[in-house]
Amino acid sequence: MRDSLTVEIVRVRQENPEVTTLYFARTFDFMAGQYITVFIEGSQVREGKAYSISSRPSEELMSITVKNVGGEFSSYLCSRRVGDTLHISRSYGDFNPQTERPLVGIAAGCGLSPIWSILADTQQPTFLYFSQKSPEYMVFSEELAASNITVKKFSTRQQVEERDGWYNGRFEVANIVGEVPSEVHFLVCGSLPFVRDVWQKLTAAGVDESHISTETFFEQ
Repeated sequence: MRDSLTVEIVRVRQENPEVTTLYFARTFDFMAGQYITVFIEGSQVREGKAYSISSRPSEELMSITVKNVGGEFSSYLCSRRVGDTLHISRSYGDFNPQTERPLVGIAAGCGLSPIWSILADTQQPTFLYFSQKSPEYMVFSEELAASNITVKKFSTRQQVEERDGWYNGRFEVANIVGEVPSEVHFLVCGSLPFVRDVWQKLTAAGVDESHISTETFFEQ
C-alpha cells in the first residue's frame, strides 16, 4: 500500500440486497470506464483488488459499486460506513473505446458499473441491454431512468410484467445486433463466462472484434 491514496467514505447507498455503492471525494481525474485497486491493510492479497469506477468523470464524488459475494474484499467493502477510510490506487484501464460510433452496452449485474460511466459520459447515441435476476436487484435505477440511454432490462429468474423496459428471460445477442444501428461499438462487462459467451455470439453474428470492448469481473 506504499503508493496508495487514503480517501474517506462520505456516502453509502444500498443498491439492492447484495450490492452497495461507496462514494468518496474525487481526488484525481479519470476516464469513464477505468478502475481503481482497493487495498486492505493486513490482507494477504497485497496487490489488492480492482473495482470499476461507477461514477462519471464530471461528478464531484467518485464511487465504486460492489456485490457482496462473501469474499474478503467484497465483505469488507460492503460493511463500510460513512467516515470509514479506503486505501486506493489511482485509476487505470482502457475499456473506453473513445469512438464516435454509437455505443451499445451489454452487461449483467455489477458489470453495469463501467458501462454506465461510459454511456452516461458521452453525447453519441447509447443503448443498454442489461441482465438481472429480478427487478429487485436492479442497480442505478434512478440514474438510468433520468438518462438518454435506450435501456432494455431482462429479468432472468422472476416473471415480470413486460413494461417500462422490462422483458422476461435472457436476451438474444443476435437480436441485439439486428436491433441497433449497423455502425456501433459494443461494450461487454460481467463474469468471465458471461463476457466470453456474449463475445462469441457477437462475432458469430458478424461483428468485427475491433468493435467490441470487454471487461471481466473476478469475484472475491
